[in-house]
Amino acid sequence: MKKLNKIIALIVLIFFLGSCEQDFLETAPTDRLSSDLMFESIEGANLALNGLYRYLYAWHPGWGWGYSSHHGFGHMANLLEMDLMGEDMVVHSAGYGWFNATHRWITHRNPVAAVTAERWRMPYALINNANIIILYIDDVDAPTGQKNRIKAQALAARAFGYYHVLMMYSDFTNPAAPGIPVYLEPGQEGHPRSPVSEVFSQMKSDLTEAIALFDGDNSRPHRSYINLAVAHGFMARVGLAMQDWALARDHAELAINYHGAGNLFGPGDYPDQFQELYDDDGNKIGYDYTAPSGFNNAALSSEWMWGSIINAEHATIYASYMSHMDPRFMSYASLGGQKKISPWLYDQIPDSDRRKNLWVPPDMSFTGSYGGFGADIPPLTQMKKLVQVLGSWEADYIYMRLGEMFMIKAEAQARLGQDGAAAQTLYDVISQRDPDYTLSTSTGSALLEEIMLHRRIELWAEGHRWIDIKRLGLPLDRHGMGHDPGMAGILEMPAGDARWQWMIPQDELDANDAISEGDQN
Repeated sequence: MKKLNKIIALIVLIFFLGSCEQDFLETAPTDRLSSDLMFESIEGANLALNGLYRYLYAWHPGWGWGYSSHHGFGHMANLLEMDLMGEDMVVHSAGYGWFNATHRWITHRNPVAAVTAERWRMPYALINNANIIILYIDDVDAPTGQKNRIKAQALAARAFGYYHVLMMYSDFTNPAAPGIPVYLEPGQEGHPRSPVSEVFSQMKSDLTEAIALFDGDNSRPHRSYINLAVAHGFMARVGLAMQDWALARDHAELAINYHGAGNLFGPGDYPDQFQELYDDDGNKIGYDYTAPSGFNNAALSSEWMWGSIINAEHATIYASYMSHMDPRFMSYASLGGQKKISPWLYDQIPDSDRRKNLWVPPDMSFTGSYGGFGADIPPLTQMKKLVQVLGSWEADYIYMRLGEMFMIKAEAQARLGQDGAAAQTLYDVISQRDPDYTLSTSTGSALLEEIMLHRRIELWAEGHRWIDIKRLGLPLDRHGMGHDPGMAGILEMPAGDARWQWMIPQDELDANDAISEGDQN
C-alpha cells in the first residue's frame, strides 16, 4: 500500500463525520480512520468519496479547516455570490450584513478577507481530496468497474473545482492570461499559476477520462453522486466558458440524452399564482401559496442532475443557503436580507409563464409567520428557494439542472449559426414552462438575445449570472434594475476591468513560494 501524504489527516476527519457508510464506520476507531483502512477496501474508498461530496455543503467551526462565518456554507455560498454580484438579484435591505460587501463588489478585492480566502480554500481542498482518491484507488482490491466509477467521480469533481476557481480568480476569456495553480497529486509544495489555456486543457482531460471510465453507465445510488450525465454537463459548461460552441453543444446534448429530455419540469411542477386570503369581514389574513418542491427536494425533482441531499442532521441551520434565501420565518433572509428579482427582468416574463410565480407579484406583500415571528415578504421577493417544511432546515442543494443543459445547447447552436435548431431547442424547454409559448421565428442576434433572456429567467439564483456577464465580455449595468445605490454600491462596471477578478488570498501568497505579490490580480 502506498504511503499517503500528510493531507490524509484532513480528508480522514471529513470523511469520518460525513459518511453514510454506517456498517463501515462501526468497524473503525471512534476518533479517527487509518489511511490503510480507508484505501484497502472498496467500502473505505466509497467512504472517501462520500466525504468529498459532503465537503460541498459542510460547515464545521472549530475544526481548524472549517469556516465559521454564516456565509461559509460551502459551494452554495459561492453560487449565491455569483448572483449577488450580477444585476438580476436585488437585496431588500442591509439586514444583518451577510454578503453585502460582496454584493457591493468590495470583499472579492480584499486579499485578507476571510471570504476571499474561503472561496479559494474550499475548491482546492476538494481538488486535493479528489487527487488522493485518484492516486490510490487503483491499489484497492476490488472489481475494476467499481474502482473506475469512483475514479471517474473524483476526476469530474477535480474538474468542477478547477472550473470555479478559474472563473473567479482569472481572466478566463484570455487563453494566455495567468490562470490558477494546477495540482494533479496530493502534496504540500505550491505550484505557480498556469496559463488559462492549460487549466482548461486539464479540465477537458479530466472530464474526457471520467466519461470514458463511466463506460456508458449513467446509474448511481442517488443524485448527490456525479454520474455520466453530470460529467457531460461539466464539459458543456467548460465549452461555454471557452467559447468552444461545438464542445458546449455536443456535451449539453449528451447530458440531456443521458438524463432524459422527458425529465424537464412541466407547468404543474411550478406553483400556482399567489392568492390573497380574506376573512368573512373582508380583512386580509394572509396568502395562499404552495412552495415549489422542484428546487429543494432531490427526491421529487425530475430535473435535478446533481445536488446535495441534506437531512435534518446535516443541515447547517443559520449558516446555510436557505437561511439567506427563505424569507418566511426567522432566517437571515427575513431580517432584511430578502432576495428579490429585478423589476425589469420580472416584467419580461409573460403572465402565462409559470416561472413568474416564483416571485411575489409587484402589487402584493405578505407577512409570513412561524413560531410567532412575522417575517416581512415584500413585492418581488423570491419564493423559488425555500426549505421543504417550515419548522425544519431540511432542503437539498441543487448544483446542476436539466434546464441549464437546454439553455447551453440553444445558446451554442445560435452562436454556431444554427438558428432553426436553436429555436427548436429553446421551444423544447420554454414550452414546458409557458403553455402559450410558440416556436421563435427570430434569427441571428434577435434569436440569441431571446435565448439569453430566457437563460437569465430560467437560471435565476442558480449561480450563473456573474460568470455569464464575464464570459461574454459585457459590462455590469445595474441601472434601471431596482437596485438601491446605497445597497448595491456599484451600479456599473466596464467589461475587462481588473475588478472582474477576485484577488488571490494573501494566505496563498504567503504560503506558496511559486506565487509572489507580482502574480496578484
